[in-house]
Amino acid sequence: MFLDQFPSSVKLSASECPVIFDFQTFLPAQFHGSPFGTDDLLYLADEASVDRMVVMPAITSRPDNASLAASIRSTDRLVGCAAVNPASGKTAVDELEESIQLGLRGLRLSPATHQFEIDDATVDPLMEIALRQNIPVTTESCSQHCSPIQVANLADRFPDVNIIADVGFRPVAPPVSLGQPEPPAGRIADQALDRPNLFLGLTALATAETYLIKRILDTISVDRLVFGSNAPTSIPCFSIGGVRQANLGEEAEALFLGNTLSGIYNLI
Repeated sequence: MFLDQFPSSVKLSASECPVIFDFQTFLPAQFHGSPFGTDDLLYLADEASVDRMVVMPAITSRPDNASLAASIRSTDRLVGCAAVNPASGKTAVDELEESIQLGLRGLRLSPATHQFEIDDATVDPLMEIALRQNIPVTTESCSQHCSPIQVANLADRFPDVNIIADVGFRPVAPPVSLGQPEPPAGRIADQALDRPNLFLGLTALATAETYLIKRILDTISVDRLVFGSNAPTSIPCFSIGGVRQANLGEEAEALFLGNTLSGIYNLI
């Protein structure tokens, strides 16, 4: 396994949080030149006391959703999320429908990677499936092809579909300039304020970035934030440590780290 080459990390106490649910992890066939599989991902979950992870296939030109479904079938701790490229038209529709039949429970859109506009009409057939099947949609955001206003446009067209905007800690995510100009239509936190179906997914947190959580909370409530590690690229125990350093309080932290996402994925 990939992680066999590293020493064990300090394991977080399970009592520190009742439920931890990671909205974004990936399952590449290889990571840093070594084979990577579900055991490696669960190792990262275990050292951080993560109860569940949403797991997506590697984002390639045509993500392998069938292999993902087969790989995670034996564990209910890994919740599968299909990744498709709407530019492939009916093929994308068929892939999403087949992925849902295989047990995957969400849709991942990657407009920056696949080079399409997130608010383009080509996305609508996939969103209609998400609406019909009551599955959430996660999308890249705050980047080319998926600006805050474009993500907001999609949320407005499909108000009954829960959308998680993967914002990481890009400068256009929180309502703070970080030395860069504010987008003309506002930052993603501003766009989420009046759109109850739009959630912000914060990934790859670190202790040095926790002040940005509080800046975001100056605009929206904590029940609109969901935690993600972006594993294996980032390490979950470090990301969780970043959340806890923000000292949000027990109830707010529980919402951020898992309770809200459990509701989004209908796992409550």
